[in-house]
Amino acid sequence: MKKSLSFFMVVVIALSSLCGITVCGAEMRYAYAASVSSRLSISGQTATCISTAVGNSTVTKITAVQYLEKKSGSKWYSVTDEPWSASANNYTLTVSNSKSSLSSGTYRLRTVFTVYSGSDSETIEKISKEVTI
Repeated sequence: MKKSLSFFMVVVIALSSLCGITVCGAEMRYAYAASVSSRLSISGQTATCISTAVGNSTVTKITAVQYLEKKSGSKWYSVTDEPWSASANNYTLTVSNSKSSLSSGTYRLRTVFTVYSGSDSETIEKISKEVTI
């Protein structure tokens, strides 16, 4: 019994350390994107939304759609009439937009990138840290 329990504990500890290093804490790997980011900052009642994607050397086009969202209960709702969108016919794209007259609450920026490599593509959703005002 003690041997079985000891072996079980060794396995749990080994898997925990493995998870922390290689699986759980690892940065996402993408097929065509080298990096993506979605950043939200709020000053006073004005949000600044910046989304960036950098593709690898095979990337031919990148599109981004930004959604500025506010939390209500456990759900998120867009605070703009239409999402912001942009595209670039190369391997890098930075999109910057702002929204003023925000009311108090918790906000986030959700960006959906589509990264193209010829006729292939991948879609990546990146969500910013939440900001409360």
